[in-house]
Amino acid sequence: MAGAGKWAALVAAGAMAGLAAFSGPALAQLPSQTQSTPPANGSALTQEDVRTFDPAFFDRYTPVTAYDMARQLPGFIIDDGLSLRGFGATAGNVLIDGQRPSSKTSVSDELKRISAGDVARIELIGAAAAGNIDVRGYTEIANVVLKPATGVKASSTYSGLVGFQDQGHASGRAGITRSWKGDDFGLRLNAQVTDSQQHQQTVISFSDVGGAATGSRDEFTTSYLGELLLNGTFNWSPTARDAISITSRVMPRSYNLQSGATVRATSGEPTEYVADDYTEKDIIYLDLGGDWEHRFSPTNSVKLTSVNSFVGWRPQEFYQDYPASGPRDLATRINADNKKGEHVLRAVWTTKPGASHTLELGLEGAFNYRDTDLSIANAKDAEDFMPAALPVASTRVEETRGEASINDTWLLDPRLTLELGFTYEASKISQSGDAVQSREFRYPKPRFVATWLPTKRDQFRLSVERTLAQLDFSEFASVVQLVENQLTVGNPDLKPEQTWASSLQWKRPIGKRGSISLTGSYDRINDVEDLVVLQNGDTQFTGAGNIGDGERWGAELNLQLPLDSIGVKGGMLKFIGSASDSRVTDPISHESRRITNDLNYQWNLDFRQDLPGLKMAWGGDYNDLGDYEAYRLTEVQRLSWGPGDFDLFVETTRVKGMTITLAVENIFNQPRNFARRFYKPSRIPPGAFSGSEFRESTTGYLTTLRVSGKF
Repeated sequence: MAGAGKWAALVAAGAMAGLAAFSGPALAQLPSQTQSTPPANGSALTQEDVRTFDPAFFDRYTPVTAYDMARQLPGFIIDDGLSLRGFGATAGNVLIDGQRPSSKTSVSDELKRISAGDVARIELIGAAAAGNIDVRGYTEIANVVLKPATGVKASSTYSGLVGFQDQGHASGRAGITRSWKGDDFGLRLNAQVTDSQQHQQTVISFSDVGGAATGSRDEFTTSYLGELLLNGTFNWSPTARDAISITSRVMPRSYNLQSGATVRATSGEPTEYVADDYTEKDIIYLDLGGDWEHRFSPTNSVKLTSVNSFVGWRPQEFYQDYPASGPRDLATRINADNKKGEHVLRAVWTTKPGASHTLELGLEGAFNYRDTDLSIANAKDAEDFMPAALPVASTRVEETRGEASINDTWLLDPRLTLELGFTYEASKISQSGDAVQSREFRYPKPRFVATWLPTKRDQFRLSVERTLAQLDFSEFASVVQLVENQLTVGNPDLKPEQTWASSLQWKRPIGKRGSISLTGSYDRINDVEDLVVLQNGDTQFTGAGNIGDGERWGAELNLQLPLDSIGVKGGMLKFIGSASDSRVTDPISHESRRITNDLNYQWNLDFRQDLPGLKMAWGGDYNDLGDYEAYRLTEVQRLSWGPGDFDLFVETTRVKGMTITLAVENIFNQPRNFARRFYKPSRIPPGAFSGSEFRESTTGYLTTLRVSGKF
C-alpha cells in the first residue's frame, strides 16, 4: 500500500498548507459581492446568501465559453450529477438563468456551448438561499446568468484541436456554436466533428504456480472513432408567466478497434498469432427533451419536463488464431444488434407556504428498455462456422417506473438550513427472449440535509439519504470479450443496489480565489451489485448480481490555494485527493473483501499561473490513481496504474479574440497494469491457484494544439 502512504502524505501536506494560509492575511475578506437579481418567486437573496462574479473576475483566464468561467470559480467543482434512478435525483450543481437543463446531457457540455461573451455574471448561491433556490443538497450551486437582449443579438464560439501520439497517430476535433438571443427567446445551435485515432501497446507475461515464466505475449490495439454531433437548444417566454425550453441532439458515430498479438515461448520464439477486428456499425444517438414552466403567482409554479433518448448500434467482431506456421487454427464471429431507449415525464409543483419554507411536490413516470440480439459462431481450422450456444444472448429488458416525492426546504435562521424529502418509487422490470421473468419493486427513499454556517467563513453540511443505483441493462445480457478470453453471463435476477449514504463536509474560503473543504462519508449498502456465480445447466459462469450487504467509507480533501502571497503572482495550486475502502462478503470464499471496482484512492495536483502582462498562462497537473479489484468465478483481477500521469501546457491570447493552447499529456508514459490470478477448476473449494498473467499497457505521450475563440 505504498500508493496509499504517498496519498496520505500529500493530503497531510495539503492540509498543512491550507491551515498555514488561514493564519495569514489571505483570509482578511471574502470576494467582493454584489446584490443578486431576486429569484422569480419574489424573495430577494442577501449578500450573505450569494457571491457574484462579474466577467472581469475571469479576464485573467481569457474564457471562451461559460464552462471556462465556471471551472475557475473559487472553491467550486462542476458536478454533472449522480447516476441514480429518477430524473430528479440526477441534478447537478449548475443552473443556467436559474434553471437546470431539461435533458440528461451533462451540464458541462451545455456550458461549453454558451459563449463567455453572453454571460452577465455567475452567482455562487449558498445553502442559506435554499428557501429561494433549489440547491438540491449541495453546499452551494452556480447560477450562470446570461445577458438580457434588446432586439436580436447573435454570437459565435469555435474550437479546434489536433493531437499527435508519439507513435504517429493523429486525432482532430472541430466545433462551432451559433447563438441568437432576443427579448423573449434564445436559440443555440452547435456542430462538432471528431476524427480520433488511439494506439496502445501491451506486454503480457505468463507465470505458473511457482511464479516461473511460462511465456509472453506482445499485443497492440488501434482504435478509430468518427463522430458528428449536432445540438440544439431553444428557450421561449411567450408570456410573463410561462417559460418553454427544448433541447435536442443527433450524433451518428463510427468506431473500429483492431488488435493483434504475438504469443511467445520462454525462449522468445513465436508460437501463436492472434488478430481481432471489432466494429460498431450504424451507431446513432438521438435525444429530445423539453420543459414548460407556468407561474401562477410569485410563490406558486408548475413545471413539466420530458426526456426522451434512443441509442442504436450493431457490434461485429472477427477473431482469428494462427499457429506459428500453417493455416488458421481457430476463428470466431460475433454479431449483435443493440437498441436502448428512455422516456421520462416529470411534473413538479413548487410553492412557498411561508417566507422560510419552499415545498416541492413531484410525480414522475419513466419507461426504459434495452434490446440485445447476439450470436456467436466458431470455425476450427478450415471448417465451416458453427453456431455456439450462449446463455442469455438475445433478450429484451423493459422497466416501467413511477415515483411520487415531497421536499421541504426550511430556513430555520440565516445560519441553519434543513432540507427534508421523501420519495416513494414503484417499478416493474420484465425480461423476454432467452430469459423470461417479471419482477416488481417498491422502495421508500427519505432524505435529510442540514447546512450550518457558524461563522461567515465556515460552513458545515450533514446529509443522510437513501439512494438507488441506476441498473445497467447490459448486465441482463451476456457479454463476450474474445481478446481477454472472458465471458460474463447476463443475470435476469439483478436488482438495484440500495444505499444509506451519509456525509459530513466542512468548507472555508481562502482569500478571494481559494478555499478548502474536508468531507467524510459512510455508506451502508443493501443488495451490493458485484460479480456472482450463475448456473446454466451443469455449467457455472460469472455474471453480475447482488451479493448481500456491505459498507463503504472514505474521506476527501479539496484545496484551492492562491500563491500570490508567497510571490507567485497569478498562481493557483489545486489539490483534490480522496481515499476510500469498502467491505462485503465474497460469495465464493466467504471472506471479507473490497467491493468489485471500488477505487481505493486517487489524487490530483494542478498548478496554473496567469501572466496577463505577457498575455499567456502556463501550468500542469499530476494525477495518481490506486487500484480496482474484481472477483470472478475462475480468477481474481487487479487493475492499477504505474507512476502518475503528468501533463504540461502553455497558453497565449496574443492573437486577438483567440486562445491558443499547446499541451503535452502523459509525459511519463504512465503504464496501465492488469494482473490476473487463475484458479482451476474455479475459486470454489477445492479449486486451487493455477497460474497468473500480468499485462502492462502504454499509449505514449500525446501532444495537442487547441485553438478556440468567439466572435
